[in-house]
Amino acid sequence: MLTPGLVLLPLAAAVLLACLPRRMSIVRAVTFVALAAQIMAMGAIYLSASAPVPFEAAWLPSLGSQIYLYADGISVQGLMVLTTVLVAAAMAELYLQTDGSSSARMALVFVVAAALNLLLLSRDILLAAAAHGTAGLALAALLGIGSGLAGQTAARRFANQAVVGTILFSAAAAILAASSGSTVIDDLTRIDPAPARMAAMLLTLAIALQVPLIPLHIWLAPVVAAGSVAGRTLVLGGWCTAGAFCLLRFGLGLFPDLLAYAAPIPMLWGVATIVYAAILAIAQDEEDLLRRLSWATLATGGLLLVGVAGLETQPVLGAWMQTSTQALPRVGLVLLAHWITSTGARRASVAGVWVVLALVVAATPGAGPFPGWLLVLGGTTNPVVVGVVLLAGATIGYALILPATRLARASAGPAMPRPLSRLLAAVMVVVALTGLVPGSWVGRARPDIDSLLERIVETPSMSDDASTDGEAHDLD
Repeated sequence: MLTPGLVLLPLAAAVLLACLPRRMSIVRAVTFVALAAQIMAMGAIYLSASAPVPFEAAWLPSLGSQIYLYADGISVQGLMVLTTVLVAAAMAELYLQTDGSSSARMALVFVVAAALNLLLLSRDILLAAAAHGTAGLALAALLGIGSGLAGQTAARRFANQAVVGTILFSAAAAILAASSGSTVIDDLTRIDPAPARMAAMLLTLAIALQVPLIPLHIWLAPVVAAGSVAGRTLVLGGWCTAGAFCLLRFGLGLFPDLLAYAAPIPMLWGVATIVYAAILAIAQDEEDLLRRLSWATLATGGLLLVGVAGLETQPVLGAWMQTSTQALPRVGLVLLAHWITSTGARRASVAGVWVVLALVVAATPGAGPFPGWLLVLGGTTNPVVVGVVLLAGATIGYALILPATRLARASAGPAMPRPLSRLLAAVMVVVALTGLVPGSWVGRARPDIDSLLERIVETPSMSDDASTDGEAHDLD
């Protein structure tokens, strides 16, 4: 029951927070107990998941579907990231929210965590669509509750893109169910070409909204710059990371043949996203820290697509490592930027922390995301693509680091609060350990990525069989 526990534990915490008296002492107690339980469950899965941990139960039996939760090497890495992001979001709500902590917002934090965990564990596209919609609408509410006009506007924009993505997800699931009689990805080993192309297009648009990719990114910058701090933490650390998993599990896992057929369009789309993000990042006002961070996040989505479009283990593995290890330093930067902009703090120590985290996001050698960049670019044979990606990445790194010069020029504003300093120290320690010892992530994810890519070899024969069956039917 460890795997469903990752969904049931935060859901139970959300129910308790919504029903119990709204005293802050009770909110803190429930929060700490729920976080401890989530961390222990995730640790147990990580230590025991040399083999996957499945859980099955009936789900919408009239459609012939099943709940099928599955923790493999790819999803375990994502779940570990989401657990740490959940801790950061809860601490941000308790100690960094300028208008004080809210039991309603804290309950929504756990609802989002439960839904995102379900999205990462689901092997059913219909169930994934339900989890996607739940997480998106809960995140929109979390962003808007207690926020000003800008935050509420950003929350509505985020809700709109979440609803559109869920509709696209559900439509793809309906097409696959009508074609093959199931929405469980393990049952979709044979997909007729016509419905497969339509479902792939809908899923691509839904995932491109979540990762995000241009031109479907217009919700990102307003959300990062406004809304509750816990909501922004979960958007940058959880929502976009879960989108990367969706691209691997429901995109590459189901439609590698269509991805190969469409080459080089996915790679060009990813490169265009990185270049566009670099241009906007360097063009932002130097004091607009959060918008610069939003464009760095957009570039991460572009690099993910470049890696997945390589259709080989090395670039796909590197892209997944890059995306998942970017979540924590992005969370650290958004929390630090929120504190800087809300208090006007300026001092050398603040600038130093900002530079360290910005260097990690910029994929500096030795930092956690750096192996991801190496693997992606090492598996890319086009030298023009490699050069453009490197130049754009360097531009984004410069855009992130540049504001540190202004932060270090004066000593003003309050000292960094102890909860924030401890949280940022923990983020930097985890990121450093990830960079020094990436082998555990690589070793777990590589076999599962290999299994996703195996379908590329099988697909041509399937297509031939399908066309042969069609010709025979016509002759009859």
